[in-house]
Amino acid sequence: MKTDGHEFLEQLVSFPPASFEGRFLKTSTRLRLASYLRAEELSTLYRAAFRAALCHIAFNGLGGNEAEIKPDQELNRRRLENEFMVSRDRFFRCRGWKVLPQSSKDSIQRLFLQVIVADENLAN
Repeated sequence: MKTDGHEFLEQLVSFPPASFEGRFLKTSTRLRLASYLRAEELSTLYRAAFRAALCHIAFNGLGGNEAEIKPDQELNRRRLENEFMVSRDRFFRCRGWKVLPQSSKDSIQRLFLQVIVADENLAN
């Protein structure tokens, strides 16, 4: 049965496979998320996952500043972190999140909602 979650994912088909959208589509399809989540819920997850990716880039100096984390960008990093946490919490309040099997929840958190900061980039 095709759901509006499937329709949401179909909108991502035209993106290159190596793009964020392409990877989100591939991973969401592999996890069969459209079977559990409505389009609005997948969209909320997409936004949270995108913000997690932005945090990963900003916190690890991957944004084009020659791997340098500039102190004057701290407000931007804090804003990104806050936006991620708000988006993530919004997704966690979705009905679909509540009915997902625990294994799917674990995969979503590991693959989409985890921000890793390299040891050398942690504040002292």
